[in-house]
Amino acid sequence: MSRAANVQSIQTLKDFKLAMIAFGEDARNALSGVDMDLRRMRDWLERDQLGYWQMQVKRRSEEVMQARSDLHRRKISQQGSDAVSDTEQKEALREATRRLRIAEEKVALIRRLVPQLHHAIAEYHSHSQPLGDHISGSFERSLAVLERMVLSLEAYVSTFAPSASRMDQAGSGATTSGASTTTSATDAEAPADAPAEATASAASDTEAAAQARS
Repeated sequence: MSRAANVQSIQTLKDFKLAMIAFGEDARNALSGVDMDLRRMRDWLERDQLGYWQMQVKRRSEEVMQARSDLHRRKISQQGSDAVSDTEQKEALREATRRLRIAEEKVALIRRLVPQLHHAIAEYHSHSQPLGDHISGSFERSLAVLERMVLSLEAYVSTFAPSASRMDQAGSGATTSGASTTTSATDAEAPADAPAEATASAASDTEAAAQARS
């Protein structure tokens, strides 16, 4: 069963198609931008931050070992003398140990955050992937369908809706043809009266001749 389409304006379909194209471009740019931000965040956390604090753990561990060695030498030199103090070396060891503990906590924190970030990225992709698939697949097919609709409607209008100039030309042609037909009919009827007039004239001549003989 055929279904009629109530299309009020072809231009509206064209405008709708342009709006869909703009939406598709905006959506693609937005998805690409978010993907780039997620990759930068993952690289920053896994490579930059984790690598930095792992290096800090190694460096600060060496500082702790150096502070312990300095304290040990200070204690050896302190033996038998009350004038030598190891307060400065002890303070340096406490500071080095505190700095090492901070670096180790940073590494542990980043290692906990990495799986959470991966989970958040996977959850985002589960929601954004359908939109990306639609834009790259059925969205393009919808645009093609709209284009075919516009072309079909324009062809239909150009075929079944003649312009006003063509209608005026057709009307003037019909008027001229009607006038020519009327003139021809008048010319055809004119000779029909001639035999009647000739018959009346012949009868009058015959009557005059009869009167003359009498």
